Amino acid sequence: MADLLPLEQLASYEERGHRHVVNPVAEKGRREYWRAVSFRVGGVQLLVDENDVDGLLTLPEVTVIPGAKRWMAGIANVRGELLPIVDFGSFLFNVPTERARQSHVLVVRYEDERSGLIVDQAYGMRRFPADARTDVQMMDAAQPLKAVLSGSFEQDGTVFHVIEVQKLVDKTEFMQAAAQ
Repeated sequence: MADLLPLEQLASYEERGHRHVVNPVAEKGRREYWRAVSFRVGGVQLLVDENDVDGLLTLPEVTVIPGAKRWMAGIANVRGELLPIVDFGSFLFNVPTERARQSHVLVVRYEDERSGLIVDQAYGMRRFPADARTDVQMMDAAQPLKAVLSGSFEQDGTVFHVIEVQKLVDKTEFMQAAAQ
């Protein structure tokens, strides 16, 4: 290839690249998957889109904020940045999350805002066939939970409910943590 002129080299690269192009007709039958972080709060299996998650932390030291609502656990210094920490069980079900060894803080992001959600247990990444998403199957859910759900998946007999972070921020009192 060293004997080729620059334009001939580019043509050679292009020709080799075309040999590796995926055939869109063959790819048509391929199933698309949706990836999410799986966790549990108040005995309910939940999912958050992987693109809305900034990280998963062990329970950090939290400074209580006087005058905040009961579900607002406080703020934590995480790598030099203040992060609001929400007791997600208390927010969704009005029952404080039991802080145990398996409890974690799920850091979610919406636009430029980040918040930490204390959850009972985090299971990590899961993937589901995108076309297997169904409407919410939890009609008897508490109102704050219903307001943030956007669908469900079933896998191995377990129903996982999808939390939409945008709905959490826009359609609930999530951004108003000051007690009244």
